[in-house]
Amino acid sequence: MREIRNSIGRYIAILAIVALGVGFFAGLKVTREAMVSTTNDYLSAHKFYDYQLISTIGFDDDSVSDVTAASGVKAAEGSISSDVLVTTESNAESVFKAYSITSKVNTLKLSDGRMPKTANECVLDARHQNDNEIGDYITISDTNDSDTSDMFKYKKYKIVGLVESPLYLNYQRGSTSLGTGSIDSFFYIEKQGFDVDYYTSIYVRLNKGGEIFSSEYKKAVSDAKPEMKTLAKDTTATRYKAVVADAKKELAKQKKKYNNSYQTYLSEKESAYARLDAASARITSGEATIRSTQKTLTTKKTSLESSKTKINSGLTQIATSRQQLEAQKPYMSDEQYAEAKGKLDAQETALKKRLAQVNGGLAQIAAAQKKLAASKATLAESKVKLNASRATADKKFAEAKTKLDKGKKALDKADNKIAKIKSGKSYALTRSSNAGYVSFDSDSSIVDSIAKVFPIFFFLVAALVCMTTMTRMVEEQRSQIGVLKALGYSNSKVMGKYLFYSGSAAFIGAVAGFFIGCRVFPLVIWKAYGMMYNFNYDINYVLNWKLAAFSLAAALLCSMGATWISCAEDFAVAPAQLIRPKAPKSGKRILLERIKPIWSRISFLYKVSLRNIFRYKKRFFMMVVGISGCTALLIAGFGINDSIKNIANFQYQEIDKYDYAVAFDRNMNADNRQDFIKYTEEGTAKVLFAHSSSVDLLKGDTDKSVSLIASDGKNFGTFISLHKGSTAIAFPKTGEVVICKKLSEQLKIKVGDTITLRTGDYDRMKVKVSGVCDNYVNNFIYVSTATYEKGFGKAPKINTAYGIAKGAVHKAAATCANYKYTAATVVNSDMRKLVDKMMQSLNAVIILVVSCAAALAFIVIFNLTNINITERIREIATIKVLGFNYKETNAYVLRENMFMTLISAVVGIPLGWLLLKFVLSEIKVELVYFALRVTPMSYLLSVLLTFVFAILVSIPMSFKLRKVSMTESLKSVE
Repeated sequence: MREIRNSIGRYIAILAIVALGVGFFAGLKVTREAMVSTTNDYLSAHKFYDYQLISTIGFDDDSVSDVTAASGVKAAEGSISSDVLVTTESNAESVFKAYSITSKVNTLKLSDGRMPKTANECVLDARHQNDNEIGDYITISDTNDSDTSDMFKYKKYKIVGLVESPLYLNYQRGSTSLGTGSIDSFFYIEKQGFDVDYYTSIYVRLNKGGEIFSSEYKKAVSDAKPEMKTLAKDTTATRYKAVVADAKKELAKQKKKYNNSYQTYLSEKESAYARLDAASARITSGEATIRSTQKTLTTKKTSLESSKTKINSGLTQIATSRQQLEAQKPYMSDEQYAEAKGKLDAQETALKKRLAQVNGGLAQIAAAQKKLAASKATLAESKVKLNASRATADKKFAEAKTKLDKGKKALDKADNKIAKIKSGKSYALTRSSNAGYVSFDSDSSIVDSIAKVFPIFFFLVAALVCMTTMTRMVEEQRSQIGVLKALGYSNSKVMGKYLFYSGSAAFIGAVAGFFIGCRVFPLVIWKAYGMMYNFNYDINYVLNWKLAAFSLAAALLCSMGATWISCAEDFAVAPAQLIRPKAPKSGKRILLERIKPIWSRISFLYKVSLRNIFRYKKRFFMMVVGISGCTALLIAGFGINDSIKNIANFQYQEIDKYDYAVAFDRNMNADNRQDFIKYTEEGTAKVLFAHSSSVDLLKGDTDKSVSLIASDGKNFGTFISLHKGSTAIAFPKTGEVVICKKLSEQLKIKVGDTITLRTGDYDRMKVKVSGVCDNYVNNFIYVSTATYEKGFGKAPKINTAYGIAKGAVHKAAATCANYKYTAATVVNSDMRKLVDKMMQSLNAVIILVVSCAAALAFIVIFNLTNINITERIREIATIKVLGFNYKETNAYVLRENMFMTLISAVVGIPLGWLLLKFVLSEIKVELVYFALRVTPMSYLLSVLLTFVFAILVSIPMSFKLRKVSMTESLKSVE
């Protein structure tokens, strides 16, 4: 304890370097455990699926029951999902993924509002809600095809809450064949909100498992795979039979209904036309009767009119005869006159009676003719009505016949459709098909990988610090050790003092470093990754006691092992030899002395410094390792900053040369493309039309979502530059693909390899990799439109335009946004700002590295300088006696530190480059590629900071030099 008090600086140096090493190692090592534990708790709480069963013909309730009853299945639940174009309150059209709410698997975390209570309510993606708020509506767009629209019971769904889903651990939302090819967000509705009688998938949770990513969990999933595949296949086959049977049953029902309708049609048609024909016959008969009656009346009228004429003629003659009788009356007797007059009166009376009869007959005929005319008018009206009824009947039965013919065609079509129903494809997908889950596995492994390399610096330096410190201590106390051994103390008793000295420092440093590191590192790194994973704001702090024991053992081994190695040589020497002063090592020339032209021009004091540097090789080696490690860490830290902060510039200036991208809500055929060019020609100088969508790249067991761009290749380089470094890459030919560098490195794909691409509709094609290009944001692959059409069996949908503006970019982009078919417009400068903002969260990692580098340098330089001063105390006192002033004394001792710092910094530059290369290969941020780029300023700043740390250490050391008494030079070793 007294030794610790008397040399507290050395003790703290050992303690600090051990604490730093253990804290760095344990902190980084436990970070993945903490991240995995946090995510495991979240996924367990929300019943994340183990398997997703998919069938191209869907599942029914019986399928779900069969899966639930299978051995090893803890829970299973059917889910309905669909990609759909929706319109939000701001009238913007986006691609959303719609899900039915489940209660046994993939349960939701409510962030705000409430869960749906009715079928026309929904909860929205909390992370991607954009301008949508609770109380707003999302509308199923009219631009959806009928199959998609028919899946939804309602046209509008009210947003009542915001949720997080375990299906989406990070910001990725997946790919689709709609819109721009990427899903913008998701929403959940009750199952009753869908208008379908089947499930699109079944999510399964297994009885056996373990913590995510663990070997136990992987084994459980692997063991269940055969049964899951069999379940998917069997339920699909059963579903196929049920679908075909139901379809045939429904078709038979419809056919029967059609036949009944057809018979009814024939019966009604026959009856209706029979009634019409009977009515027509009656009208025809009535017309004939009227004609016959009219003819009879005409004949009678003619006869009566003839009789009337004769009667009138007779009456006229009688009147004439009466005049003649009156004229002859004087010549006649009264008897003759009376007789003649009586005859005339009788004749006149008879004629008048006959005339009355004739007039009566004519009146009857006139009345009959009037009645006959009325009957004729009635009959004509009936005939008009009959014709109208016949026309109505003709139309009615023609329409009925058309409808029946249409129904017959539909039945025939349904018959053919049933005959063509495929047995269906089935898939049993594990969590590895979930992009967020796989990304988290990759990202959480980064720090675990870094933990394998970074702490080596610290443990190596810790061992060297202990070795140097204890070697110097033992050498200083050689006489004391010899006396103790001469008095009878055993080697173990004497060595125990030094082992306790270094061991206690290592123990305290390891314990402190472990707890501080396990607290600070996970917190800092979790916050850094919060830009991608924000499902849980608080991380679980994990205390891994096995790791603690290992860290403590490593720390004690480094410190006490180094102490034992340092002491072992001296403890093998006889006590008498230990009591006597140790013979100094014979001097040797350094290499520089042999170069006469240079050595002769160096001043004496600098020669002394140079000799001292290379004389103490252990101290020199330790200084180089420690300070070069510091410089390397600084270069790595600043290099990360250089490689990250300019990512947006690298992407949107060197590669994406267009000013803005326009996504369309439909296929832009030749006419639409020409119309768009004409509409935007005032602000747009050049346009490239292409297909853009998300597809899955399959390589072995890996399933990775990537962005595919298909173009005819004409003027492609004007808008998107395909290159690797300074070498241009040719646009891919038919059957070929160019992939980005990150995909090449992650999936171990090289030029000449064949990869498989899969669309959201599960269409697949194989293509040959013709080139690997630089790319920094997103994972892009490029193919020709001919390759797309040949591989997937259909022409690509031209849904994207890349534009180069004539003048103001945002003004030109606004014009494009107002085009009738535009779904979205993205300006490159805006994306550059967004990516820059995302990268800022990694500053915490940079600060962490720089801080640790500073601490490493400070501890190493402080300890070595302290040892240097302590072991050279008589030398320093002697030069003071010789007349060296304060500044000269400081320069004499501390100059060596500056020389060694310079040498170490030079060594640290290539080490830093190699370390940065490794770190960047391990820091895998999904959809972002970090290219190794270090600016000259970063190299310069790293070296300057290394010197700053050395200078800062020199300040307290200079005070220690001032306190060295000149009387020390008079003391003997004894």
